[in-house]
Amino acid sequence: AQERVTGYLDIAVTWFLAMAEEAPGAAAFPSQYDEQGLTSFDKVEAELRGEQLRLVCDMSNGDRAEIVCNVGHDVAYAKGQLARQKEIEYGRLSFYLDDKLMFDPLSFNDFPSIMEREPKVVNVRVEVAPAPPS
Repeated sequence: AQERVTGYLDIAVTWFLAMAEEAPGAAAFPSQYDEQGLTSFDKVEAELRGEQLRLVCDMSNGDRAEIVCNVGHDVAYAKGQLARQKEIEYGRLSFYLDDKLMFDPLSFNDFPSIMEREPKVVNVRVEVAPAPPS
């Protein structure tokens, strides 16, 4: 069995050296990265995320915060970012755009008024429910 492994290894090394001699300076395998350093997966992910979006959150408790995300993110993502930033329980937050509740599973690109805006800066009203009694 050891002879067989050594034989396969010799074949692989011989093939690799032959490829290197045929194309000096070329990589043995094509790079997965393009000239900007992106893979095809990076490009697909960026396309799905969409344009950058800045949410200006006017909170019912008097605070104001900004969340930067993308139009491909869902409302839940932005609520999670705000909850983390302000140290408020996620379930206490409700986002409103034009006085209409923004449901968690919807993406920001599901809101025509957001997609029509340039630049993508959106004011949202955030209702903060009272904290449960300790």
